[in-house]
Amino acid sequence: MCTVSWIHDSEGYQLLCNRDEKLTRAAALPPQIRNRDGVRYLAPVDGNFGGAWIGTNEFGVSICLLNGARRSVVETRIGGLRSRGLLLPELLVASTLFEVNERIWRTDLQSYAPFTLAVLEPGQPTSVTEWDGLEKMIVPYGEGYMPLVSSSFDPDGVRTRRREEFRRKVDAAGRLDASLLFMFHGSHGDKRDAYSPCMHRTDARTVSFSWIRVTSESAKFLYVPDSPCQGSPGQSQTIELAR
Repeated sequence: MCTVSWIHDSEGYQLLCNRDEKLTRAAALPPQIRNRDGVRYLAPVDGNFGGAWIGTNEFGVSICLLNGARRSVVETRIGGLRSRGLLLPELLVASTLFEVNERIWRTDLQSYAPFTLAVLEPGQPTSVTEWDGLEKMIVPYGEGYMPLVSSSFDPDGVRTRRREEFRRKVDAAGRLDASLLFMFHGSHGDKRDAYSPCMHRTDARTVSFSWIRVTSESAKFLYVPDSPCQGSPGQSQTIELAR
């Protein structure tokens, strides 16, 4: 369960993500520089299954994964034989957005429950992939999907309310920039509840906030292991981009 936004600029892009989880889940490990197939990348590690929901690599490619918005007979039948988060580190070895999409297109996704995937690269429009358990769809110009929202609690209602809150903030500010996105991720709208971007329920809440800033020189990952509304200190890691 997540809320994801992004913005492109002359230097690269910025990617922001709230991770919403049940309070019974194990805490994640913060982002560290890791290596897979000779490629360096930054990503947190899920405390239950060892995968990741967001990451960035030495080529300036970032990927963010959300639970699928639609349920299918396939998901009901298999229940997701493999954690979706395990797919993300496999994709972070790609050097371009196009290569990520190629890998997704070639991968048999039948063992994964539905998901939505956003892929960013400097100078390229954000790509969005949707896998509903039966079919995959790759949208190469996915800017209109922003912000992405997933929730197991009233999925359509939560998506509508958070996007309405996003539009209110943009309309009130008369601009769209990274500072406005940060305000959106820490906001509650009318009240703190299951529908607010910074989510709070009795059994679940926004457990972490991630902010990736990619330029031509580096990828910086700010990670806050708490709800963004709490103002808790974050941890920052930087990876220099390959030349």
